[in-house]
Amino acid sequence: MSVDLIVGGASKAGTTALYDMLRQRPDFFLPKRKELHYFSRPFFEGTTNGPGDAAVLAEIPDTLDTYFAHFADKRPGQIAVDVSPSYLFHHASAAAIERELPSVKIVFILRRPEEKVFSQYTHLVGEGRETMSFEDALGAEANRKAAGYSDIWLYAESGYYADAIMAFQAALGPGRTMIVLFDDFRRDPGSVLRDICLFVGLDGRQEFRTELESNVSGAPRSVLLARLIGPNAFTNLLRRILPSQLGRIARRALRAANSAGKPILNPETRNMLKGIYAEDISRLETLIGRKTGWLTPKE
Repeated sequence: MSVDLIVGGASKAGTTALYDMLRQRPDFFLPKRKELHYFSRPFFEGTTNGPGDAAVLAEIPDTLDTYFAHFADKRPGQIAVDVSPSYLFHHASAAAIERELPSVKIVFILRRPEEKVFSQYTHLVGEGRETMSFEDALGAEANRKAAGYSDIWLYAESGYYADAIMAFQAALGPGRTMIVLFDDFRRDPGSVLRDICLFVGLDGRQEFRTELESNVSGAPRSVLLARLIGPNAFTNLLRRILPSQLGRIARRALRAANSAGKPILNPETRNMLKGIYAEDISRLETLIGRKTGWLTPKE
């Protein structure tokens, strides 16, 4: 048993939409659970003190056999895909991935850092886990990290990409890492999907349905409902009872109905974040051999 393709991040950069699109094609096998996070487990352990963190860890496979069991129904010739956006942040996982999956290829979807980190924040707001303002949460980040909160709470830190991409390029070698920009994926998902097919050795003339709903983030109308359907022991139990696709549809519908709209990123905070990421973006552009467009104002 092996895994052929990993979508390793970034979080809040379209990985759920990509998961749903790839599942349409019989050439790909994706497990019923989208995010397995197996190779991030050593980094999650000891960082379960944030609201909902322990419930997330409880769902991560704890052995290689239990990880591979999620792919047991893969048919011969199918491309097995693990979509786990935590691998980008926990880029020390690159060595273990290379050791256990020596022929795997990895796709990373990268989003403008200031937009990605704010979307990550609104995701936790929508789950009823985050109660601070974005600015206060940024200020609390160092204390939360010291207190053992998981990576999902480390908003600003998660916006740096260059070291992670360099680590994966070094560990896997040439030709096994593909970088997609979120703006390209959002503008022309069909073209990106065809490129992914070619990347893994499939016919690039595949057709996909791309008008799919993705995760809804935003302030909840009811914090109680948001917490009820967010990561917790109860929802972990429901995952084992309900068919996975039905459960995901139900959670999305409830989150959409409970959403009171997305918070707006303060322009001053946006500019501050753009400033702290500028050097990292320049390094990233050198690593991937193309301009991102993130160093200029977005049109």
